[in-house]
Amino acid sequence: MAGVYDSPEYYEIAFSYRDIAREVDVFEECTRRYSRVRVSRVLEICCGHAPHMEELSRRGYHYIGLDRSETMLARATERSRLCDCRGEFLRATLTDFAIETPADFAFVALASLYVTNTAELQAHFNAMTDALQPGALYLLEWCVDFDPMVDVVDSWEVEHDGVRVRASYWSRSVDRIEQLYEDTLHLEVDDSGRQFTLEDKSLRRRIFPQEFLAFVRDRTTFEFVGWWNDWNLEQPLTGEFAVDRPIILLRRRP
Repeated sequence: MAGVYDSPEYYEIAFSYRDIAREVDVFEECTRRYSRVRVSRVLEICCGHAPHMEELSRRGYHYIGLDRSETMLARATERSRLCDCRGEFLRATLTDFAIETPADFAFVALASLYVTNTAELQAHFNAMTDALQPGALYLLEWCVDFDPMVDVVDSWEVEHDGVRVRASYWSRSVDRIEQLYEDTLHLEVDDSGRQFTLEDKSLRRRIFPQEFLAFVRDRTTFEFVGWWNDWNLEQPLTGEFAVDRPIILLRRRP
């Protein structure tokens, strides 16, 4: 069975339900409220096919995308060429990378903070310390497990230009002591009558809310700003209600 990340065109369709313009609106509102630097350079961690690049470029930002997948970066580079976007790309892991000029804002979307242990989590934030200007923000979507999806299948279907993609995501525990889980992304594709499946499995260390706050407090380079539900800065997380697509905001300390 072929891998999902080796077929970026179908991955792109599967996640095309997102309202990218609204998400960039949230980036800008976050910077207006909480950033201490003027934003011109935006870094995306685990950027994949770079869905935010065109909207960010249209608004005048310089986009920097980091990913370890050569295939995904090739797709992102082609998108950059077609839309004449201000983008640059770096092939590297999220635990070991460096950019020449620090960014003024960074984000990681769709729970893509794929670290397998605490040492890798620390290495990621060490790299982020160098990658961001002091006073800059780092937004993380669904990277902390407020309501862990374990042994539950989340499925959705998207159709675009004659291609139908049914996506399924599920997670299972591998090591409860290490909080290590195996995530599976499974796509059933019907491309104009040609039917096939794609699948990828990834290991990810789960991070829980109070653990994350303690982790940030112990670091001297980042401070916690806040967390909100469903990309809505008017919905701070209180622990009383179900959580969907939560975002967390950190700020790089001087």
